[in-house]
Amino acid sequence: MQPFNKYYPPDWTPDKGSVNKFVGKHPLGDRARKLDQGVLIVRFELPFNIWCEGCGNHVGKGVRYNAEKKKIGKYFSTPIFSFRMKCHLCDNWIEIHTDPKNAEYSVISGARQKVETWEPEDSEVIKLKDDEEAKKLVDNALYKLEHSVKDEMRSKEALPILTQLQRLNDKQWADPYTHSQRMRKKFREEKKELEAKRLADEEIRDRNALSIPLLPESQEDIVKAQTTEFSDQLLELAQKRKLEITASSIFNKPSSKFKKSKFHIHDPKDKVAQLSVMVAVNTKLKTDPFLKDNDWNLGNHIDGNEKSGENHKDLIIKKRKEDKKQSNDQLTEVLNSENITLDPLLNSKNSKGNLFNFSSIS
Repeated sequence: MQPFNKYYPPDWTPDKGSVNKFVGKHPLGDRARKLDQGVLIVRFELPFNIWCEGCGNHVGKGVRYNAEKKKIGKYFSTPIFSFRMKCHLCDNWIEIHTDPKNAEYSVISGARQKVETWEPEDSEVIKLKDDEEAKKLVDNALYKLEHSVKDEMRSKEALPILTQLQRLNDKQWADPYTHSQRMRKKFREEKKELEAKRLADEEIRDRNALSIPLLPESQEDIVKAQTTEFSDQLLELAQKRKLEITASSIFNKPSSKFKKSKFHIHDPKDKVAQLSVMVAVNTKLKTDPFLKDNDWNLGNHIDGNEKSGENHKDLIIKKRKEDKKQSNDQLTEVLNSENITLDPLLNSKNSKGNLFNFSSIS
């Protein structure tokens, strides 16, 4: 907040003049630092869009600069001012002069004005008379007569179009109550659609923890979503891990070496155990591609005649034994083909529930 009173130094007296003169400062402050050169720093606002010639960037109308204002001449009694400023995007200097003759600004150097002029005929607006034409209409009677004849011809050409527009307007608003009903009905329908879309967008934002507004769906988004494929590597890895657990024995406790990583196994027995698990998993996938995650779903592979005569749980245990025997047979064939020597005592008491006892590996 600025103070309401001025500060008067202790050694100041009225006979020493003004306070600014006493302290050696100008009333305009730093804005008058170049006043000895006839330059005053002012806040200048661009009157139109320009292109900076230094960096090539577009600078919009209304951007403000601290410009150096200087009087460079006169048009009759009206002074002509120069405004010199530095581009805020580069080090290029831009100079703009006032043009009292044409009542506009002109870019002198450092930039070029963006051309945004058009003809009244192109924009379908009424062309206003300039000062020169208005003066000729007053002074020159012959020109005034020619001008009136041209106006009559234009009115005759435009009369059919104006008549059609008037008839169309009268027809559309002959029954304003009906039109009001239609407009209100359309508004209610659009309001319901917008409300439903807003609720759907709100649900998506809440589900995904988004705080940004959602744009309407476009055809490009639909095509991109249909052609995008996501990797299911993690899902396959989790499914493979489940199959490994299902294929392994429930009595076998894997060693700490096997737990850490299958890529850092140095014991040949652990390598054989790893190979047995992999073969068992592949065997189960080959023999039972519809393997279920739940153990009780194994009963789905047993026909109805067996279920009617035995307990459901006993049938599941029986099914497991059959699958285990089939896996052992196929595993034996695979290991024999790889020249791996097996202990002849399969599933003995010393095996502690393992599928095989490997005595050596070649």
